[in-house]
Amino acid sequence: MNHFILSGFEIKKEDIQIITELVSRFINRSTSPLPLNLRKNIAITHYYTEIIRFWNKLNYIIRRILKSSYPIDSDRLSSFLYVTYRILWENASEKELSKEIEGLDKKFLVKVNNFSLSKSIRYKNEKEKLSILEAIPSFMIDHLLPVMSIDYIKDNVKFMNGTENRIEITLRINNLQKNLVYEDLLEQIKENFNKNKVVYRRDSDIPELFWIPISQKNRVIRSSFYQRGYLIFQDKASAIAIHLLSPQKNDKICDMCAAPGIKTNLIAQFMNNKGNILGGEFLLERAKIMKNLLKQLNVLNTHIINTDSIIFPIRYQNYFDLILLDAPCTGSGTFLRNPELKWRQNEKFLQQNLTLQKKLLDSALKLLKPKGILLYCTCSLYPEEGEYQILNYLDRFDPLDLPDWISPSYKIENRTIPGTGRLFPSIHHTQGFFIGKFKKRE
Repeated sequence: MNHFILSGFEIKKEDIQIITELVSRFINRSTSPLPLNLRKNIAITHYYTEIIRFWNKLNYIIRRILKSSYPIDSDRLSSFLYVTYRILWENASEKELSKEIEGLDKKFLVKVNNFSLSKSIRYKNEKEKLSILEAIPSFMIDHLLPVMSIDYIKDNVKFMNGTENRIEITLRINNLQKNLVYEDLLEQIKENFNKNKVVYRRDSDIPELFWIPISQKNRVIRSSFYQRGYLIFQDKASAIAIHLLSPQKNDKICDMCAAPGIKTNLIAQFMNNKGNILGGEFLLERAKIMKNLLKQLNVLNTHIINTDSIIFPIRYQNYFDLILLDAPCTGSGTFLRNPELKWRQNEKFLQQNLTLQKKLLDSALKLLKPKGILLYCTCSLYPEEGEYQILNYLDRFDPLDLPDWISPSYKIENRTIPGTGRLFPSIHHTQGFFIGKFKKRE
């Protein structure tokens, strides 16, 4: 028998081999996003993602057990990582693991089962304990301590690791398909959810958003409403940005970093497919993906340009009524969905993004009409990518009010910056998100 039931789903022996090979590639820094064909395999996606999510915690345990600080062969280490995760997170038995991994080191199994993490870290300081226990890079802790307590960092990381509370995800309705009446489509979808026993609740701030348990995501994906483009998964933070932008039917709008196009689709819904949206995307492949997605979702008022938005290729300055700049960033608020990004967090990566954000903000300032609205946001928890960026532009923009259910931004020099706010994973159950809304001065 070459397949097993793990965590409620079936996995084949060859899938376990693929998982350890992917982990070995990550060890050797030759990793890339999981290919689409592998992402469809629930078991491969689950184990690869969760091993990466708890990377430094697993490595710490393994090295303490082996009493070694020396490099370990990547194939051997990848097997140790898989086995350690299975034992400590899923209580896997020696019998189960012997079937899954050939040539299993039985002595290592015994040591994992007898290992006490709490005893091994008892003499470490609070920052070291947080880094190991919650599997978070020390770089991130250092950059958040000036604006968050260590307990609040822990609360947010617990949510992003999926270890705190019941994890839910959000989706919304797309009524651009065949120009269906929103209320009619809403009733049909609610009826379908009830029929298929999809547990859902409406969001209190944005009623067109539904919250469902992440465990029921596949039920929605298999539904005809999702297959036909009437339902779209979108993080609440992302949807909030478009609500704050508040596009109107006759607006000229620039979505400067538009791919993959989920936010662009929501802008088009606000505009009822009227007006004009210009979407810029630097990477050709992502621009192609966005083009196909918007076609599937029946977006008719958007033109996509494969361009560097730092030098946007239009003749006129002071042209757009509204600009959305969802800027490239470190992704330090997205670890629930993108755990690989945890281990890219370093000073060089941060500085690269800060330079890019500043150039994009300078470009946005030139493109926006006087009295035009800029919505700047990043899916980052770092103040450098939010508050400190905006501080450089306050003499050219007037702040606009945000809803009071958005948390205040960090205090910089004992004051909050008007027109800015934040969404925190532990409070809002969204990505970590910075938002700034401003009107360009004449």
